[in-house]
Amino acid sequence: MEFKTLTHTTIDELLTVFNLSFSDYIVPFHLTKEMLISKMAAEKLDMDLSVGAFENGQLIGFILQAEKTENGEKVIYNGGTGVVPEGRGKGLVRKMYDFIIPVLKERNASVLLLEVIEGNQKAIRAYENLGFKIMRRLLCFNGIIHPEEEQASICIRELEDFQCEKFRSFWDIEPSWQGSAYVLDPVPEGFVTLGAYPGENLAGYVIYNPSAKKVHQIAVDPEHRRQGIGTQLFNAVRKRNEGQPVSLNNVDEISVSTSQFLSEKVGLTNWLSQFEMKKAI
Repeated sequence: MEFKTLTHTTIDELLTVFNLSFSDYIVPFHLTKEMLISKMAAEKLDMDLSVGAFENGQLIGFILQAEKTENGEKVIYNGGTGVVPEGRGKGLVRKMYDFIIPVLKERNASVLLLEVIEGNQKAIRAYENLGFKIMRRLLCFNGIIHPEEEQASICIRELEDFQCEKFRSFWDIEPSWQGSAYVLDPVPEGFVTLGAYPGENLAGYVIYNPSAKKVHQIAVDPEHRRQGIGTQLFNAVRKRNEGQPVSLNNVDEISVSTSQFLSEKVGLTNWLSQFEMKKAI
């Protein structure tokens, strides 16, 4: 068995192993090549920081990773771990981390970050045995947006850039990796940012990925809440989405008002929950 970075691994090879690894996952799913490329670009996953387990030269397991510096800490995010069925039971996840952690330390990384589905007790225990600790519970929503009557007093305009400080002033909760300012600033190509204006000033915004039908961020100025800003933003997404289902992942459960808004006003369902886990290295 050999462990090395995925620097020289092709997307086609990774795609085959990715889909085989997740074919019997707690939530089975299958990616096309285009979807995998989009995921890696959207989450800023880096093959040079990612690690693979190779048996007789063939990839049989992987950890896809990205890197950011925040509050003086270099954080390494695990954007996906997979091992093909016949490679399980050999401790490959631990061995891949054993290989890559010294490499990450050389880059002055200090924190490992990942998300794991709440019901995946086997994975949770495995990560806890590796030293990861649960930091918070994240709620995932999906469904068809309830149609709302347009309010003429609220103007929805497309924004051209990520107004980091302005947007951040609207937040009650810190986004997870996929919705973080690091990933969305600048806004990735193909994403749409819509702003809500009840007057001259921006009072709320949403960042939406039409190809994935996913809302990555939505926030409303605390001084303009309960005035229909959020529903009008989702209404604008619904029109662009032609009424098809959308998803919004990893809402921190401490924001009860956000969860209630998404379920009661927007019509989305909390179909899945995840734990965000961290480990200091």
